[in-house]
This record gives sequence, C-alpha cells and structure tokens, in this order.
Amino acid sequence: MKRPPGWASICAPSGCGPRTDTRLAVALAGRDPDAHTERGHALRADYLRLLALGLPPSRAELILGTGDPGAWRGDDPAFAAACDAVSAASAPYGSLKPMRLTPERVARFLEELRTPGTTVLAAAAAVGVSDAAIYQRRTRDSEFAKAMDAARAEAKQAM
Repeated sequence: MKRPPGWASICAPSGCGPRTDTRLAVALAGRDPDAHTERGHALRADYLRLLALGLPPSRAELILGTGDPGAWRGDDPAFAAACDAVSAASAPYGSLKPMRLTPERVARFLEELRTPGTTVLAAAAAVGVSDAAIYQRRTRDSEFAKAMDAARAEAKQAM
C-alpha cells in the first residue's frame, strides 16, 4: 500500500503540528498534511474548534501558537464570517455551570411538560437543565416520576 506524503509525521506527530485527526484526514484525502496550505487549513479548523468551545480569540491563538489568526480574517472573508458565526453561537468558556434541579425548576419543568407537544428535552432546556438530569431525578424520585407522568397525561388530554 502506498502511503500519502507526510504519513510518518502523522503516526508520530511533531510538537509543532496541528491536531492528529485533522492531519490524518488530510493525508487520507491524498494530500501532504505538512504542506503550507494544508497546515493553514488545519490551523484554521482548529481555531474554529476552539472558538466553538467558547474560548476568546486571544486564548485560541495562544493555544495554537500562531502569530495572528486575525490576519486570516482579513485575507479570507468566508473565514471571518465563520469565526463570527461560531463565536456568536457558542457560550463563553467557563460560563456554563451545571444547573441544579431546584424545586422551582422542577415546578417550571412540570408546567412546561404540561404544554401539548412539548418533549422532555424541550421542557428541560426551557428551565436550563439537561434531559439527563431529568431522567436521573425520575429514576431516583418516585414522586417526581408520578408528577412527570401526570403532566404528560394532561398534555395528551389537551391535544
């Protein structure tokens, strides 16, 4: 089997290369992941990933060890638009704290669940908790499970 150029550096990535999965995808596409243009594409993809995690641009630049991704924005309007869209869609890093299922949230959740056509996921999101937290509570608390069943029954009757 003929391996694409740069294969050895993928199997044992150097400290200065981008993420291995990006390099592997480039190599599997038959291109050299160490080529200047491919390295630039990989860095831009990693920069967008970091922005999607909610990191500020300055922190993303520091993590990637790049000089100035802000220059990329000026060179490529599509990349600038992607950066703006990703930053707008992601919550600031560290701002999301686990939300507790307080009695007030339980009451609001059950009220949301009584609305016809509302799913557990939608009702949980409306009160700021995960559906996993709801189902864990349902498993542990039989009274909560009964209240959920009653709310669902009310929603079905209202349909």
